Amino acid sequence: MTNVKRPKIAIYDFTDCEGCEVVIISLKEKLLAIEKRFDIIDWRFIQQKKEKGPFFATIIEGSPITQREINTLKYLRENSQYIFALGACASLAGIPGILKKEEREKWCRKIYGQNYKPGCIDALPLGAYVKVDFSIHGCPVNADEVVRIFEEILAGKQPSYRGYSVCFDCKIAGNPCRIIEEKPCLGPITQGGCGAICVSGGSACYGCFGLRCEANIEGLLLALDKFANKKEVDRYFSMFLRQTPEYQNIVKPLTNKLKHDQK
Repeated sequence: MTNVKRPKIAIYDFTDCEGCEVVIISLKEKLLAIEKRFDIIDWRFIQQKKEKGPFFATIIEGSPITQREINTLKYLRENSQYIFALGACASLAGIPGILKKEEREKWCRKIYGQNYKPGCIDALPLGAYVKVDFSIHGCPVNADEVVRIFEEILAGKQPSYRGYSVCFDCKIAGNPCRIIEEKPCLGPITQGGCGAICVSGGSACYGCFGLRCEANIEGLLLALDKFANKKEVDRYFSMFLRQTPEYQNIVKPLTNKLKHDQK
């Protein structure tokens, strides 16, 4: 029987909590079944030794916030047929992206002392430096979504995003609508596929699954303006989306025009 070469995969992480990689490991038997069809040759979580590329695909968790990480990212882009962003930190800059560069420096000095020289720069998504072929969103990623994306890759398909918002997930879960209850939520403009886990747990949707195609951001802002103040609205949008073009070009200008400064 002729040996068929399996696609070579690498999994890397930059600045993150590693929670998305833990989700992949938690797949257990499903991961083993997938791994039989891929050849994971570089993943520090499960291997002491690693092989060099080029890679069929490199999956990257985390935001590059040092020049060394940026250089590694560019090297991986040059040596990978596909680059997949794993989780909100990689796809959106996530939690690391909440702080601006100036604020990051201020807090580093306050925590570590005036003589501390931070080596990090502003946290930006992978797409700020290289072309990203697909983003597996979430904080952390959804295990079922990870399996779905892998299966689409194995079938030779271009991975696709869900064609609905988190509101659809909420309906399936039987959750009451937060917007109707006059509670801020980004569910209407956020890609579905997460299972509405945050809303089901009593929290809001903060958009960690990324903006859905043709998201009506202005419409949501107008709805939120009826009961939420500017500071609160910005807090929800900036949790995961601060470093996105949509936040900079649409949300910030429109938020400044909201009528309610107080509830």
